[in-house]
Amino acid sequence: MTLTLEPLPAREAIAFWQDKVPMGAGAFAALSAEEKLHAFAVSGIAKGDELDSIYEALQRAIDDGISYGEFKKQCADIFTRRGWTGKRDWRVQNIFRTNIQTAYNVGRWQRQQQSAGSFPYLMYNAVNDSRTRPTHRALDGKVFPADHPFWDTWYPPNGFRCRCSTISLTEGQVKRRGLRVETEDPTNTPTLIPHPVTGEKIHLQQLLPDPGFAGNPGKSRAAALLTTLAQRAEQWTDAVAAPVLGGLLSGEGFALWYRKPTGVWPVAKLNSAQAAAVAAPTRTVLLPAETAARLRRDHPELTSTDFLLVQRALDQGQRRDTEAGPIFTLETGDAVVTVTLTTGSDGLRIVGLEKRSLSEPGS
Repeated sequence: MTLTLEPLPAREAIAFWQDKVPMGAGAFAALSAEEKLHAFAVSGIAKGDELDSIYEALQRAIDDGISYGEFKKQCADIFTRRGWTGKRDWRVQNIFRTNIQTAYNVGRWQRQQQSAGSFPYLMYNAVNDSRTRPTHRALDGKVFPADHPFWDTWYPPNGFRCRCSTISLTEGQVKRRGLRVETEDPTNTPTLIPHPVTGEKIHLQQLLPDPGFAGNPGKSRAAALLTTLAQRAEQWTDAVAAPVLGGLLSGEGFALWYRKPTGVWPVAKLNSAQAAAVAAPTRTVLLPAETAARLRRDHPELTSTDFLLVQRALDQGQRRDTEAGPIFTLETGDAVVTVTLTTGSDGLRIVGLEKRSLSEPGS
């Protein structure tokens, strides 16, 4: 069987694969669905040399674009010992296609989010042959906004050996093709499934991905990376932390995150003297998703770049201590910036950010 895959978005796909930790199938089964995205296991193979060999062969497939045939050759002894040849070759296909396709789609998702300003829509694209799952066929051609919750569940792959993909579309392309942009998430609704040949709607079926595939690996990886970044920032010197965190806030990544936040984003770092004064358990200041969503809703005048003012307020502003946490106020020349923090066992978190013009009453 010939497996043809598009060229991988190398940097993102390679980084995703390098984050994975090889482990035995038993330990893998105990992980949550999100944790499994950062682990690698093969059913029937305990952690050891065989598992490491398969992991490394897949790494080469991602790094160098080696074919399925070459992957099979590199691990032929393992697959022969396991009896995964002939009619049981599907096990090998499963290992290769599912892992490579997941790595590819993580990279694709990240690039699609970066270009969402120009390509605000994604269309579900199924192969539509005799091997296409009925539920995947039912979604073929459906268009949703790139930030729609639908993609939290249905971003491919949506099952073992799933070949589905997504296509980025501009608003003009959607109009010219006469496509309808969906607003309702159809997940878990009874859906009439089309016949693979005639297209006739033949029976009702719940619209769900295969077990274990209801998620978005690219989005989950981004949240995990932010958590890791926050942990690393705690170890950086102040001279390193401020420019690095500021650079991240200035980029397209934070602007996209602020529009649809998940997890936490490390925004600034309190100097050691200030941290000691407020008895903070950590020095990295985090912006939780729920706070970002509230600020965006209640203060539409705030832009993503305004969060660069947080570090300035911590370094140069006046501090007032309250029972809930410190409040920093900074005059920037044309505005007054107020940053409200809370301290807890999980560290420092932003609970408020205000930017008022000096011409406003009360400023």
